[in-house]
Formats: sequence, structure tokens, C-alpha cells
Amino acid sequence: MKHQLLPLFFLAVPLYAHADQAAAPQWDVGLAVTANQSPFVGGDTKVSALPVTHDTSGFDIAGLAWSFNRTPEREFYVGAGLDEWDHERGDSTTLSDMHKLKRAVNVRVGGAWKLASGVTSVDLAQDVAGAHKGAQAKVRYTYNPAPHQATLRPYAEAQWLSAKLTDYYVGVNATDVKAGRAAYQAGDALALKTGVTFERPLSNKLTLLSGVDVTHYGKAISDSPIVGRSTVWGGYAGVTYRW
Repeated sequence: MKHQLLPLFFLAVPLYAHADQAAAPQWDVGLAVTANQSPFVGGDTKVSALPVTHDTSGFDIAGLAWSFNRTPEREFYVGAGLDEWDHERGDSTTLSDMHKLKRAVNVRVGGAWKLASGVTSVDLAQDVAGAHKGAQAKVRYTYNPAPHQATLRPYAEAQWLSAKLTDYYVGVNATDVKAGRAAYQAGDALALKTGVTFERPLSNKLTLLSGVDVTHYGKAISDSPIVGRSTVWGGYAGVTYRW
């Protein structure tokens, strides 16, 4: 089951959303507390309380998406979302003298396929707000055997991040160089993410949602002088109510 964020500006957090145009409207709306560790030097762990909804399609598509071609076994979609990267650099006081970053808004296209053992999805995204004009691609496998309504769902995800994206967030340009912070230009990068989501009905109206994840970044990111961690964690917990 996918965990939907209501407004677009909440899409930066690692919850899951999906708008199913074919199904009759039914909303499980609630609130989730999220925590995400920052990879930046001196960056804080970000804790937020965000609205979240829940549906039962079983495709496990990440982010806000609208289906344009769906069968019981596969789905293609277009969507929108924000980068998972924190454009405020984790509110790091060490990096507060660096130039400010803008928030990137992505247009996404992708597909998801149900297998006997789980769900495989591919997602391509392109920044259209002009923040970095970079692209990214994600391939995810979620262990969610048929009938694709498992309570505990481990997953693994491989990410490709373009040089424009990585250099925007972890690069150091000439104006930001100082003692202990050398110039750095990042190239294309790979990242691996693994995690598990959990959901449990508490009643016929209430559902508990939670999850944890770990992301490991490749050398193009971890070698940056403003990156303090090559591996970061995230998590969330919340409850939805069926209206």
C-alpha cells in the first residue's frame, strides 16, 4: 500500500503517494512524523509532521502520480515531485555562508509491474523549475507477494543522479571556497537505498503506517568536502483515518 502526500510541497519526504483515477474516490487521510538524517557537514536531522493518505492498489509507486495506462498487472504514470535532497543543506551552520539553493520541481514518468513475488518500478525525473536542470532515474523492487497486500514490505532501490543534480547540491564553486573547503565539482553519481515499510489496521477506520530506510551515496557525492556522511537514514510513523 502506498502512502500519499497531499500537497506537492510535501513530496520531499520519503513517503509514498499515488492518485488512482480509475478507482472510486476513497480517502484514508492522516498524519505522519518523519525524521531524515542530513548528509551535509554539520547538518541536522530533520523532523517534520506531514499529512499522509493511504491506498490499496499494491503498485508501491513513490511520489505523486497519475495513471494513464493501467491493468491489474502493470501501470504507467506521469507525476510530479521534489528532490529528496535538502536544498537548505540540513540547516548546517558550518555551510551557512555558502550560496543559497532553490527548490527543484520534477516532472516524472515511469511504470510499475506486479510480479508473483513483488513489484518492480522504474521512475525517470527531470527538474523543470530551473534549479539545477538535472535528471535522475530510480529502479526499485519491493517484496510484496500476490495478492500484493503484505503488511511488511522490504525494498531495494538503485538511483542514478546526473552531474547537474549532484554538483548543484554537493559541489563547491569558486565563491564558496575557503580554508578547509576546497573547490569541488561533482559528476554523475550512484546511490543505493534499502528499507522496509509496515502497515497494520488498528480498526475498520484507522491504519498504522511506518517505515525506515538507509541510503548510501557513491564517491562522486561522498568525496565532496561539504558531505559528512556517505550513508544516511530516514523513517516515519503515522496513522490514517478512513473517511
